Amino acid sequence: MKTLKLFILFTTIFSLVIVSSCKKDDDVDPNNDFTAYEIKTVTVPDAMAQSNDEGAQTARTFISMANSMAGYGGMMTPPSKSTPVTNFKDGGTELYTWEINDGNTHCTVTLTFIETTTSYSWAVTINGTLEGLNLNNFTYIQAYSEKDETSGYMTLYDPEGSGVLMTQTWHELANDGFEYILEMPQDLLITAIANGDGSGSVEVKEWMNGQYVLDFRAEWDASGHGQWWEYFDGIIDEQGSW
Repeated sequence: MKTLKLFILFTTIFSLVIVSSCKKDDDVDPNNDFTAYEIKTVTVPDAMAQSNDEGAQTARTFISMANSMAGYGGMMTPPSKSTPVTNFKDGGTELYTWEINDGNTHCTVTLTFIETTTSYSWAVTINGTLEGLNLNNFTYIQAYSEKDETSGYMTLYDPEGSGVLMTQTWHELANDGFEYILEMPQDLLITAIANGDGSGSVEVKEWMNGQYVLDFRAEWDASGHGQWWEYFDGIIDEQGSW
């Protein structure tokens, strides 16, 4: 299993993009009734969280990687000193802008929020220098959520390239749970299922020879006890339980 490689890949990319969401000029106004994007996260049961088993620890790490996407929600909420360039709230659209000036980052952030009768959508555009990268009205983040919270997605674009950096999608399941998918295109695919009773599973695939190949899988019951399988070239190499 190439777990270390995947962890390093995720950490390197995440450290570049998350820094901008932590460099707003001001905190979010607590009196602001702006509708922020809320990313679904997977809760780890106590027995699994406290286990010293190698497989349980690996499963927790991948779940933490997926849950860390929640940090981008802050980038889709205007700080208190943001300027409402154009505010068409009654018509369903709000537009905000603010400046970030910190270290190698000197840019203008524009947030567009659109509300319809059934959904919300957000888009973040950056113009200026982000961590030393010169960006010209670069679309950084796009997100969408159904008002009834049955599904949603967020796409993060690569400021160093021209494609998608990461995508996060989720949809509600019939058992009062949800399925969550995190993808770094042609690198990593994490699929997690959180059931309403606390049971769940996580499956990890990595990109090999033009396709995603199963790398790790774990599943657990409502009490937090479970089992795991580690794969090499798609074939079970190790397994265990906790």
